[in-house]
Amino acid sequence: MRRAALLALAALAAGLGAPRPSAAQWPNGITIDQTPHNLTRPAKNTDPDMRNRIADFDEICVYCHAPHWGAGPTPLWNRPNPAGGYRMPEINDPDMIQDPQPTGNSVKCLSCHDGTIGLDGVIKPPITFSGPRFGQTIDECEGCHSGGNPAGGIDWEGVWLDTDLRKQHPFSVLYDPSRDPNFRSIAEVEAAGLVLYDGKVQCMTCHEPHTERYRPFLRIPRTGFCSVCHIGNPGESTAHHW
Repeated sequence: MRRAALLALAALAAGLGAPRPSAAQWPNGITIDQTPHNLTRPAKNTDPDMRNRIADFDEICVYCHAPHWGAGPTPLWNRPNPAGGYRMPEINDPDMIQDPQPTGNSVKCLSCHDGTIGLDGVIKPPITFSGPRFGQTIDECEGCHSGGNPAGGIDWEGVWLDTDLRKQHPFSVLYDPSRDPNFRSIAEVEAAGLVLYDGKVQCMTCHEPHTERYRPFLRIPRTGFCSVCHIGNPGESTAHHW
């Protein structure tokens, strides 16, 4: 049983494309249950109608992971992949090689953050729910959770990215400083605490979805963040700011 559990944990780490974090990598005790990625919290909101808006599976991990789910392209992943059709970030640098559509762990992040799939729209829910608002997409959630909305919901603007990503920071892009002297070496980037996946910048290069010591889910402090990769002026600002 112990061996099976260890194998399951190893498969989960492989599914995310990164080593399984150790206890030391959860700084200040800020684990996922204390972050906005704990989707059981909104369902337990003091607003009684909130229970009709998102399914409370009473399990934090299940909104993204299923411990015994073996099907699908990624082991233990419990969300459908988005349909695609994205307009990718605009890149004016011919030396940067970007995939035509999102790849790697960025696809997993977009399964919540592009607004096309309900936050509780998992493949294999642990329990069955029904209700008029279950399966809402982020666009529908925005009906209450947008700045200045009279409904008074918490402002979630900036959480969803839409499928038009042209003004976002480039991702699913090869990080190759040999092609552009304005980028720091891979060794410098990784020593600073960022992570490249198959040599590419992905969402999880900068963000760690399981802990939020540095908001919003940043791997390292904001101060000097851009200069970890960029030498000098990183160019035009993007909409992916904090």
